[in-house]
Amino acid sequence: MGRLMFMRVLGQGQSRWWPIFERVQRQAHLFGEMMEHTGAASGAAARDGRGVAFAAAARRCLACPHAGECRNWLDHTAGSEAPPFCPNADYLSRVKA
Repeated sequence: MGRLMFMRVLGQGQSRWWPIFERVQRQAHLFGEMMEHTGAASGAAARDGRGVAFAAAARRCLACPHAGECRNWLDHTAGSEAPPFCPNADYLSRVKA
């Protein structure tokens, strides 16, 4: 059984085997919340650049060092434009509903 499959079987113990797993999961969740919060349209996001732009935005989010600021902004700000620290601010503005 490969390590990835083994991690799936372990459930909560996944981060023990793949330390970046929790970061990937957290950033993906933040990215989805940020899209909803800013009014980004999922269809427009998927079509923009035939999905290449969405994949690039997801990678930017994964590499973003502002997860704590992002969580705080999402928890305390009404829907609006993405915050200035967000590396996807331009992208999110472009794919608004």
